[in-house]
Amino acid sequence: MRIGVIAGNFDIIHMGYIHMFNDCKNYCTKLLVFLHEDPSIERPEKLKPIHTVDERKLLLYSLRQVDGIICYKLEADLLNLLKTVKIDVRFLGDDYIDKSFTGEELDIPIQYLDRSHNWSTTKYKTLISDSFTFSKK
Repeated sequence: MRIGVIAGNFDIIHMGYIHMFNDCKNYCTKLLVFLHEDPSIERPEKLKPIHTVDERKLLLYSLRQVDGIICYKLEADLLNLLKTVKIDVRFLGDDYIDKSFTGEELDIPIQYLDRSHNWSTTKYKTLISDSFTFSKK
């Protein structure tokens, strides 16, 4: 069994995530999601999740690609998970190439995922917000 892991808050599931999870399963037989409870705690520039952790877990478990979910609160918790959970491959978006990330010093093979699909949670939330604002005028 080849275990892969991807970390994030996965607040709004959109087509970009579906493409990403499909890509992950090309490189592993078991996909674990390390679910960040609220990235805005340590990084105020990040958007606070709309869905609760339990709602996001329900969404993620409904996807056939996801085999397990482990929640974490802080980047230090993520680092501890990366050190203690058996991982054969870690997935990061190709936007992390040549950038710093939690756990980069660990000896975990990285598979960068293509982000050319042009979807992001921020973009998705903005489109929804703009659509709502436009329809109220």
